Amino acid sequence: MVRHPSSASPWRPLPLLETVLLLLVITGVHSQGRLKLTVLSEDRLQMKWKEADGPVQGYKVRVRPISDDPQPELMLTTTKGRATVAGLDSTQEYLLQVLLLNGTSEKLVAKRRFTIDGLREDELIRSGNREQKKKALPAGSGSGELDDVSEVLTALPTVIYQEPTTLVPTPEPTTMTSPALTEPTPTPTTVEEEAVEAETEAETETEAEATVTTATVTEKAPKERRKKKKDKEKSRSRDKTTTTEDKGGDQGTAEDSSSGSSRGDKLRKMPTPPVTVGVTSGGVFECNPATQADVVMLVDGSWSIGRTNFRRVRDFLEGMVTPFHIGPDKVQIALSQYSGDPRTEWQLNNFTSKEQLVEAVRNFRYKGGNTFTGQALMHVLNENLREEAGARQNIPHFVLLLTDGKSQDDAIAAANKLKSEGVEIIAVGVKNADVAELKQVASAPEDLNAYNVNDFPLLSKLVGRLVRILCGKMEERTKIKRREKPTQPPVVSYPSPTELRFSQLGSREVRLNWTPPPRPVNQYRVVYHSTQSNTPQELVVDGTLSSVLLNSLSSQTQYQLSIFPAYEDNVGPPVRGTFTTLALATPQGLEVTPSSPTSLSVRWSAVAGATQYMALYSTLTDGEPDDAKEVKIGAEQTVVELQELLPSTEYSVTLYALYDDDPSDPVTAKATTFPLPPPMSVHIPVVGHSSLRVSWVPGAEDVPGHRIFCTTNYGSDAQEVEVKGVNTVLLQNLASLSRYFVSVQSHYEKGLSAPVTVNITTLKVPAPTDLRVTNFSGSDITVRWVSAADDVVSYMIKWIPLSGGKLQELSADGQSEGAILEDVEDNKEYQISVSALYPDGVQSEAVAIRYSTLSGAGPSGVSVSEETAESLLVSWVPPNAHVQQYRVSYTPLGGVTARENIVSVPGTESRVLLQSLVPDTRYSILVTAEYRNREGGSTTTQGKTASLRVSSVSVLRSDHSSICVSWRPVTAVSSYRILIQALRDKQLKQEVLDASTNSHCFSELEPETVYRISVYSRLEKVEGAAVSILHSTAAAPIRIPIPPRVFSTHNEVCPELTIRNSIVKGYDMMSAFGLTKQAHSSVDGVAAEPFIFTTLPSYTIYKDVQLTQNTGFIHPAGIAAEHTLSMVFRLLPDTPREAFALWQLTDNDFQPKMGVVLDAENKVLLYFSLDYRGEVQELTFDQPQVQKLFYGSFHKLHLSVSQVSVSLYVDCEHVGERPARPLGSLPTDGFEMLGKLTKTRGRNSGSAPFQLQSFEMVCNTSWPSEDTCCDLPAQRDEESCPAPAYACTCTSTAPGRLGDKGAPGKPGPRGEKGEKGEIGQKGEVGPPGKVGLEGVLGPIGARGPQGITMQGKMGPPGARGEKGEVGKPGSQGMPGPPGDKGSQGNAGPEGIRGVEGNMGPPGITGPRGFQGMPGHPGTVGDRGPMGPVGPTGLPGKKGERGEKGDAQSLSMIYQLVTEACEKLVHNEVLKLDSFLHEMSRKPVPLEDPVGPPGEPGIPGSKGPPGFRGEQGRIGNRGMPGKSGYPGEQGQRGAPGEKGSPGANSQGPQGIKGFAGPPGETKVGSPGERGEDGKEGLPGITGPGGQMGEMGPPGICDSSTGCNSDPDPGEDPYYGYLP
Repeated sequence: MVRHPSSASPWRPLPLLETVLLLLVITGVHSQGRLKLTVLSEDRLQMKWKEADGPVQGYKVRVRPISDDPQPELMLTTTKGRATVAGLDSTQEYLLQVLLLNGTSEKLVAKRRFTIDGLREDELIRSGNREQKKKALPAGSGSGELDDVSEVLTALPTVIYQEPTTLVPTPEPTTMTSPALTEPTPTPTTVEEEAVEAETEAETETEAEATVTTATVTEKAPKERRKKKKDKEKSRSRDKTTTTEDKGGDQGTAEDSSSGSSRGDKLRKMPTPPVTVGVTSGGVFECNPATQADVVMLVDGSWSIGRTNFRRVRDFLEGMVTPFHIGPDKVQIALSQYSGDPRTEWQLNNFTSKEQLVEAVRNFRYKGGNTFTGQALMHVLNENLREEAGARQNIPHFVLLLTDGKSQDDAIAAANKLKSEGVEIIAVGVKNADVAELKQVASAPEDLNAYNVNDFPLLSKLVGRLVRILCGKMEERTKIKRREKPTQPPVVSYPSPTELRFSQLGSREVRLNWTPPPRPVNQYRVVYHSTQSNTPQELVVDGTLSSVLLNSLSSQTQYQLSIFPAYEDNVGPPVRGTFTTLALATPQGLEVTPSSPTSLSVRWSAVAGATQYMALYSTLTDGEPDDAKEVKIGAEQTVVELQELLPSTEYSVTLYALYDDDPSDPVTAKATTFPLPPPMSVHIPVVGHSSLRVSWVPGAEDVPGHRIFCTTNYGSDAQEVEVKGVNTVLLQNLASLSRYFVSVQSHYEKGLSAPVTVNITTLKVPAPTDLRVTNFSGSDITVRWVSAADDVVSYMIKWIPLSGGKLQELSADGQSEGAILEDVEDNKEYQISVSALYPDGVQSEAVAIRYSTLSGAGPSGVSVSEETAESLLVSWVPPNAHVQQYRVSYTPLGGVTARENIVSVPGTESRVLLQSLVPDTRYSILVTAEYRNREGGSTTTQGKTASLRVSSVSVLRSDHSSICVSWRPVTAVSSYRILIQALRDKQLKQEVLDASTNSHCFSELEPETVYRISVYSRLEKVEGAAVSILHSTAAAPIRIPIPPRVFSTHNEVCPELTIRNSIVKGYDMMSAFGLTKQAHSSVDGVAAEPFIFTTLPSYTIYKDVQLTQNTGFIHPAGIAAEHTLSMVFRLLPDTPREAFALWQLTDNDFQPKMGVVLDAENKVLLYFSLDYRGEVQELTFDQPQVQKLFYGSFHKLHLSVSQVSVSLYVDCEHVGERPARPLGSLPTDGFEMLGKLTKTRGRNSGSAPFQLQSFEMVCNTSWPSEDTCCDLPAQRDEESCPAPAYACTCTSTAPGRLGDKGAPGKPGPRGEKGEKGEIGQKGEVGPPGKVGLEGVLGPIGARGPQGITMQGKMGPPGARGEKGEVGKPGSQGMPGPPGDKGSQGNAGPEGIRGVEGNMGPPGITGPRGFQGMPGHPGTVGDRGPMGPVGPTGLPGKKGERGEKGDAQSLSMIYQLVTEACEKLVHNEVLKLDSFLHEMSRKPVPLEDPVGPPGEPGIPGSKGPPGFRGEQGRIGNRGMPGKSGYPGEQGQRGAPGEKGSPGANSQGPQGIKGFAGPPGETKVGSPGERGEDGKEGLPGITGPGGQMGEMGPPGICDSSTGCNSDPDPGEDPYYGYLP
């Protein structure tokens, strides 16, 4: 609001609308259709177009130079129907395109080709016509009204529009000024031109991209104004081309100024201001030397730029700094390079001359890394724009950003921080830069501060324009700073508010804060309007307040604001400012995922303040969206399911947040719906010669139907079947021996799924089987066969006598399975064949037999099989004659009462089962053929029934009281009888077991007793011979004698125990194993040694002693679930490095169930236990404290076992804790051992030597915190630990007297005789002898000095022990490993004569021989005819292009070829060698003489070429047969279809058929030429082929290396068994 001078009231609104209507653009306007172009200056163009109806996202303007050389393309976006483009070349031709943006689509609104000069020339032509029309206008209109505008503008207060949210409070001056940009030389400006500038300014202020131009409007006398009006009317037609300054600050060129002067000499001119930007005489652009500015160049040095393009970046930066004058009072330029982290190359104050700066630009190095633009912008603010770095106050600051990609952090927030500090940002993007991000980072206006070029070489073409724009901005900002600096606020009686501030800035509101003037104010009037609308809004605020909230604003809109103080008698000058509201919040985290083939799931994060959401979705066709569909969602909902979509289709989903009717900026995502589920698998379970059974597994539930397509690989015989509700179908009427392509697709309402395919080949037509003669009576033979298939049309039966005769044929119906052959003669041999004919004309192979009507031939090839204890199966080969029956007689051999048994077998059978035989008996068997009128030949053989004697009787396991035996079972037995008898007292036990049993265990046996175990097999009442073995039970477990007062068994889980004066519940494990002063002397392999720090001695357990005690003796009621194991021990120098168990508990089979293992090799401690699930869990402790256990000193170990974990303490220090499962039920019938080696098995398998001082099991988990380490010298604390029991001193250094000699030990039982082993290595030094009786304990002397190790004198020999008892014979041991080869031994005695074997059976009489096989190979025959070409497979899908292979050297290729050739030659040599070997083999003579030559066979039909069989043996050369009779002349067959050309390879040789008689030669007359067939329909495109077979393995060379699978790590506890 402004105060009108003639108003009675202090407030009256300025008629801004009238002012806007009066301000008309006088410059050239060009329109074409919906596009209107206005030339604003030599390089500046304004365009307008008709806006589209309905809501749109915005418009994109593209200005592309039309030139052969690559030039940068200008591109900007706007939400209104107008835009301004600057920096154009007046002579360059451009293509202008205006595109409508809607979602992800772009639609062309208008386009035009133009040049600036061309537009101006067109305007000059039209300007004359407009001048004539204006002269005809009535008085009162025209230019005279523009003077009134000048008056209005003169009275307006000064408004300085700066960056958004930046305010500059200024008083009301008498002139109106705004920042000016670019173009160095201003033209002489007349008053008329000034008015025109004011008009242009008023109109273009509403454009978002516009800036404000400098204009000066001064007071003129009425007389001068009238003169100006006349001068303007005279020169209007001549000065239309004179370009005035526009909002961007562009001025006309010097050429336009001079031409304007020449055409308007009578115009009154204003004084020309000094030139601020110019061109040197050499043509190189330079900025004004008086310009002052601080510029920070921020360069993207990420890896995506590359070193080659980085050199172009340096050239671009050199061109940007060259036009400026560098110095502390001129322009200062800093440079920072950023990627992962920013780096300052130099600060603003580093260089004071242009030469130094240019040299630095040329030589700074490429950094490399990622793109973090936001971090780099904050680096500029915090590091480069500090006063210490050279930044100057009251000097304009600029940041030139150059990047080639989207920032990986929030660059927009960092840019807004810089802008709020008054820094202007110019953003230049290259290649892959994000244009939208560049515009948000750059300062307004976007068209002057945001640029993007397609590639780095185009940067050079941007330098000239960018330097001029930057220089103009520096000049403009410098003038403003200079104007502000000396200007002192005038002393007025009505002061204005100061320090206008903005807070709570949002998309629709902002809070204003200001500092009140020194005088009291009645009220404030807040007047504000957007730059796009001149309609002001007013708000009255009480004078006592200094803050107000403006709401109901438009989002992302720039507002101009004035706050006027209203005093009692007048209105003071306002404080002014501008601010820009934020954009409406857009939805974040948009995710579009497919949920089904017809739906997409859309999710996003809720947006505060949104009233609802709108989603637009459409399909993408070739990357472009189709017609979009809309769905609106409530504000409380952030998930929506888009239904009824197309399967396997890409969709674009655009989401808006709606604030009442205002939409936010959209976010877009793409997703593709799932494809329709195809069948999971297809298989062909049944394949026939004319049918296929196709089955599949549906890919989803409730599939409506399936489509099955079947065709041959070359496209014929196609079938298509639709089925519903089934998963299998039978395809019939197919061709035999044809490869078919079968595909199955799931049929849904939305369409068909992808096919799942399979290739299958039908079988060849089957031939009849089991052809046989069932009857021969008179002259008729009855033959029968098994049907070949259900679709046989007929059978063809042929028979011919082999000795010569007529070939006869008979056709039978396809349903027949037999026929009667007539006119058969006696005493002849016939060949009979049957083949099947099918509907497609294919004939099967013929099955043939030979049948003889001769009488007298006997069976051959009699054999015996399936021998059991009481039966034999006898088989033979029948003769080629009709046998009426067979007589089989069998007699046992070797028996006194042997009698012959006879069985009759029908002539159609060739086997018989002989039953009720004697086990283990050899029989003589005679088979005789009987004919109708006489007895034929016979054949004999022998067979033996199986024995009932068992075998492989062995002992599975045994101990001191039981033996378990197993044996190999015998077939066809009813039961077993097993007995065991002690050799000592002849006690006998026996059991009868079921036939399915092959093992048995005897218990309650005597220890150390030899037993004989015998096993008998029974068949009903017959019992086989016994098989016996001897085996001895083991010695009874060592019961350690324990005085009752020292240790007694308890039936409770945890009895009371005294440990170092503390009463706890638990077990004294030392007493349990006899390691006490009273009991240790009776335990073998244990020695006690005194320990100076405690009254308890330490006990050395020597190697392979393996102290063992029954678990039931130590823990009769089991082990508590929670307990603590406490041990004091040390390892000895001869303790092995392999793992051993300090203590372990096993079951009665010596399988470990619980224990503590030390592994000296890996320096770890292992605790294992049986958990509640019955599994053995293992916990490993490998801390550094654990390693101390293996260094040979005494250490105390506590293992605290709870329900959930196991804790380890070493020397009273907590080492670690491992989670564990609760303890399970441990066996009490097993054993507990000390020092057991983990990799050995059995009771006395070996143990490790070590020293043990104490061992307790305490039934709580708190014992480690209660116990002390006072018994360890290294851990002893003299203050807290009690004094030693013997704390006296002794000065005598003489050794004590020797103890009394111990009593001799009891003689041990003699051990069993072991096997002779290999020569062992020299053994280790054995343990010392047993300690004698304990003497009187003398006083303990003081610790003496370190003694010298010396070899003592050998002690006196011990007394000779008593002679031991004779040991029991040892059981048969396992065979030992082979020993060393011994020396030549003496000849042994002659062995006894073995039992004479039974007579072998007579040899089998061989059958009559058939025609012999071909002899030696003859000469190589001619090349056979070319075989038919197989069906062509359907083309497979085109595979993806493979990666380029590694280059192979010629030597590598030569090596591969050589290996392949050698392998091929080697295979062929093997074949040749095998052939020659067969040739050199001598013929095997047959028992029967060679028969007469055979008759020629029936001529067979030519069959298809068969597969090449293996090389057969060369048979005996047969006698030459007689020539066959000539066959009948066959009818000429119809000409067959022309076959496709065969493959260029020789097919395998077929089976040789019977030689046919020569046919008569008869040439038929040629038939008529048939009509040409119609052209067939094109075949359907088949689906892709199946994946090919896997190729051969690749070759490893030195370049790629061979990576094989690593060997699995060895289990450190593998083989841990007792």
